[in-house]
Amino acid sequence: MPIDLPDGSHVFIDANIFIYHFSGPTEFTDRCTHLLQRIEDTRLSGFTSTLVLAETLHRLMIIEAVSTLQIEPKTAIRHLKDHPSDVKKLVRHLMAPQTIQAIGIQIIPLEATDVRHSDDIKKSYGLLTNDAINLAIMRRHRLTCVATNDTDFEHVTDLLVWKPV
Repeated sequence: MPIDLPDGSHVFIDANIFIYHFSGPTEFTDRCTHLLQRIEDTRLSGFTSTLVLAETLHRLMIIEAVSTLQIEPKTAIRHLKDHPSDVKKLVRHLMAPQTIQAIGIQIIPLEATDVRHSDDIKKSYGLLTNDAINLAIMRRHRLTCVATNDTDFEHVTDLLVWKPV
């Protein structure tokens, strides 16, 4: 059963929430946009990490490349590496960081200690590297709620997971 976040909640925003918001329409776009609107209206406090920001930019760049350059998703990265002049044509994804900050989401910088703490998190929960690092960042900032469409965080017992379902 999906949870709703009460006003005043502090929530860490995962990359897929931004991806659905910026690249829609998908079946999740409206719920993700509504969540971000609640942050912009200061009904929720939103946080993310520089790692999530980089992942979001990368994925939005690939989506833009597929759309703009009419290339296949499975060959997009190789194409862009082989054609740097095409990378220079991709500009839509560049607005994401400023938009995320304008919404009022605090971007938390990644620290070396987060990477070290992520080792124990991987061993405890079986999370992949980026998710484990983001959980370390959440713990450093005492954030106990994450907005994501990833099932991986559901295994973390002390974390409330909001999903756009």
